[in-house]
Amino acid sequence: MSATQDYCIVCGCDGPLERKLQETEFVVRGETFCFEVPVIECPSCHGVETADGIDPAELAFAKYRKREGLLTPEQISDLRKQYHLSQKSFATLLGMSEATINRYEGGGLQDRAHDEAIRACANPAIMRDVLTRHGGQLSPRQRQKVEFALAGMPVPPKKGITPSRRRAGARDRTRQTGFREYDYLRYAAVVVWYCQHMRLVTATSSNKLLFYSDFLHFKSEATSLTGSQYRRMQHGPVPTEYGKNQDAMEMDGFVVLKEANYANGNSGIELCSGCNAAELARVLSSRELAVLQRVADEFKNMTPTQISDRSHQETAWKKTADRELIDYLLAADLSLSLPKRAAQ
Repeated sequence: MSATQDYCIVCGCDGPLERKLQETEFVVRGETFCFEVPVIECPSCHGVETADGIDPAELAFAKYRKREGLLTPEQISDLRKQYHLSQKSFATLLGMSEATINRYEGGGLQDRAHDEAIRACANPAIMRDVLTRHGGQLSPRQRQKVEFALAGMPVPPKKGITPSRRRAGARDRTRQTGFREYDYLRYAAVVVWYCQHMRLVTATSSNKLLFYSDFLHFKSEATSLTGSQYRRMQHGPVPTEYGKNQDAMEMDGFVVLKEANYANGNSGIELCSGCNAAELARVLSSRELAVLQRVADEFKNMTPTQISDRSHQETAWKKTADRELIDYLLAADLSLSLPKRAAQ
């Protein structure tokens, strides 16, 4: 057993945490697999989590897949990308949910029927048949990508961000947009920055980080950062088009979505920086990055639930009716402020 400096996600203790090996059992479809995995234990709350990114379930699933001849998560992902499909579009063609494909690519164990349906798509003739029967449910751009892939031709490059994505948010400059026209690239740049600079960014926490970024920038500069509208929802402020934006960011390679399971038994979608994230490096100015840094400093040690709870204390949330758009003028009472040297 050895000591290691780390951070306890259960109680917030900064360590030192104890590292040791622990015997773990995991049952996969009625069969028990045993593993000895490295874990770290908090001496304060005695919470235990696996170390080195090792997930006993993944080890058990990998052994089960190999024995049963099932596709690996990487093979599923590679097959989808072979046709230039997003997880949502691939799921649509197969009659599955986006969450199902996301779970399989993230390490979840697929059932045999789904495995055979996905595997069959490796055959171009079968994929053509699937596209003929279900391609009408895809966007014209997504269907075109599959058709080019089937023809063995490179997909024509996109000329900037498509109009539909530029309009994934409000175009008016009003009190509900922070007097800025919505800008998809700015929105994506904010999310990617947090993915690169914070320990954990989930689908839930990204919405709150965006809210604080936009409203803190408005409080300082009298204009929002992204032009996004926010709606007052049960779990805090949410960008009005967050679902479409999340799909667009994944399709553009700005973020990668990963299903994660946590020690407390909860699960969720984590956002990680994608292969094209570098394209957004110069979108935001140093002044704007100072806003993101202030928000990150405030919430870096909080869980997504704690960040959500904090947003419930903001005047912007309290004084807005349920499901109504939030007025940026309420940013005057935001609990965060920029340091004087950053606001000057």
